[in-house]
Amino acid sequence: MESELERLRKKVDNFPSASAYNRLAELVRLGGDIAGAEAVCRRCIKEFPRNGQAYVILAEIEMVNGRKDEAVKNLLTAVERDSRSYAAHRMLADHYIETARAPQALQHLRQILTFKPSDPAVLQKIEQVTGKPPTASVIRQVAGGPNQAAPGRPAEPTPLANKILPASDGLGGLCSEAGVRGALIADDKGRVVSSQRLSTQHEELLAALAAEISKAAQQAVTAVGQDHLTMWTMVADQGQVLAFRRGLTFTVVILAEAGVRPAMLEIRARQALIELGAG
Repeated sequence: MESELERLRKKVDNFPSASAYNRLAELVRLGGDIAGAEAVCRRCIKEFPRNGQAYVILAEIEMVNGRKDEAVKNLLTAVERDSRSYAAHRMLADHYIETARAPQALQHLRQILTFKPSDPAVLQKIEQVTGKPPTASVIRQVAGGPNQAAPGRPAEPTPLANKILPASDGLGGLCSEAGVRGALIADDKGRVVSSQRLSTQHEELLAALAAEISKAAQQAVTAVGQDHLTMWTMVADQGQVLAFRRGLTFTVVILAEAGVRPAMLEIRARQALIELGAG
């Protein structure tokens, strides 16, 4: 019977995905082939540069081998790619504690609380750094408690989350809009070009969804004599996915609260494409 390792090697050769690369790198490392695991990570980063987990695995290898400067650089890239990377924030916090840089350590520990409120290990680390446990009001503030929306209203993004995320890729303005959980730009093959506030798993899912729906919708609009689809929306009780398409090449995909109106986001989406150079 084919082993999981063999199956994953075939998968990344024929139908590559960031998650398959991540799992392959872990298995190769567990098998003792550290150089092989590092090579898998670097190959993944080359093909899926927005995949934060590959940087984390690579940083773990570098830390063990004493290459701390390289590891820290990759961890910072990991949290830039995925602001909700628990492992990357924890490793950075531990490094900054070890090197007596408390403010930097606290920044990463508190960022974890924005998506894992009241995490016991993180609260313990904060107490270790500050000498006192964080108060309930501080936890609520970091986790976005005061910004929780009333029923039927979109939630405001937390200030700390906005502070850590880069805005140079054109999605900063879009993700600052109330009710936007995250956004990405994907090409017509479903490959992520740029992303903010989305985990690697969500990136892959939304990009693939956008590619498939756009392809099917294009066939439908062509059949009725139209040129191309410029926008589509999927709405559910807990939220919605909105997509704004530029020609037949790039699509801005937005994960938002259910109450957000598409017209409010279209200008921001167009601006993101212009800044990317696709407008």
